[in-house]
Amino acid sequence: MKNNSSDKITVTFDTKTVVRVIAIAAITFVGFAFISKISFALQLIFVSAFLAIALNPAVSWIKKQLPNKSRVTATAVAYSIVITVLLSFFIVIVPPFVNQLADLFNEIPLDIQDFQNQDTAIVNFIESNNLTDQYTEIIGEVKNNLKNITGRAITTATTVGSGIIAFVTVLVMTFMMLIEGPRWVQRLVALQPKSKVEKRISVMKDMYRMVTGYVNGQLLIASIAASFAFFALIIASTVFNVTVNPVALAAIVGLIGLIPMIGNTIAAIIVVIFCLFVSLPLAITMAIFFLLYQQIENATLQPYIQAKYNELTPLTVFIAAIIGVSVAGFIGALVAIPVAGCMRIFVKAYYGDKLAPRNTEKISI
Repeated sequence: MKNNSSDKITVTFDTKTVVRVIAIAAITFVGFAFISKISFALQLIFVSAFLAIALNPAVSWIKKQLPNKSRVTATAVAYSIVITVLLSFFIVIVPPFVNQLADLFNEIPLDIQDFQNQDTAIVNFIESNNLTDQYTEIIGEVKNNLKNITGRAITTATTVGSGIIAFVTVLVMTFMMLIEGPRWVQRLVALQPKSKVEKRISVMKDMYRMVTGYVNGQLLIASIAASFAFFALIIASTVFNVTVNPVALAAIVGLIGLIPMIGNTIAAIIVVIFCLFVSLPLAITMAIFFLLYQQIENATLQPYIQAKYNELTPLTVFIAAIIGVSVAGFIGALVAIPVAGCMRIFVKAYYGDKLAPRNTEKISI
């Protein structure tokens, strides 16, 4: 049986609708293009805001101790202390670290003759593991790449210059945010509806406490790790009668250890590799030390110091750290955890009841 009837559906668009759709698409495209253009500037602003929040407790405490109660003076004092610590850190750490790198490269044989004549930890390690052919190939590639070193040096210099400019920009913006930040917060609170201002102030205070607590906790954890690594390196190098720079290597542990979850592992790998070029027993000893220390830290320090501030699960912390590294490298990894913690506080404050599970039965998987 044939059905000759046909239903036709006609869709019509008026001119106003078409113009509106085109306008929305154009605005969206321009918006994404604009954000991509200023993404680096947004990163600097975000990092400056994070540092300003982290330093604000110190500035507030210094302000209370000053006779004139000047926030500008308190900020200048806090900045002077921070810059002095940073300069001291680089003066103490960088020269011996560069010397250790130079000593390390001096031990690396650059051709077959050097390889046969030298009797160093590197040569012994390569020979004992039958890696001579692979090592020869790597050295050949390195020599070929050295021919293009001029262009790479220019690129590296440009990158370093951009990094210095970004660092100075962050310092200046952080200083200005520390001075003007309280006034901005007061103006923001004044714009809030009276019926919601109390709750929003409470949420802001919770976020502030979480960020400052996280920063203080991570600094404490990294300092403890660096201290233990320093003494472990001194003892191990003395036992095996080898020369290493415990100050420089411990500084690596402290700096990279600021990255939550994965920082200590990365720092341990770097230190063990350095020790491997000096002495195989030293490298094995330090690998065992880091393995044991991280187990103790994960079972004691991390839960005790950080859990009470961010209340995030280990999986959430790890995911946040990975995303932070992907977005903004080292700085991104540092700020990823407090950002995730602030998001948790916001969601819990405004959507906690809606997101609460209706059914309390456990689901077995």
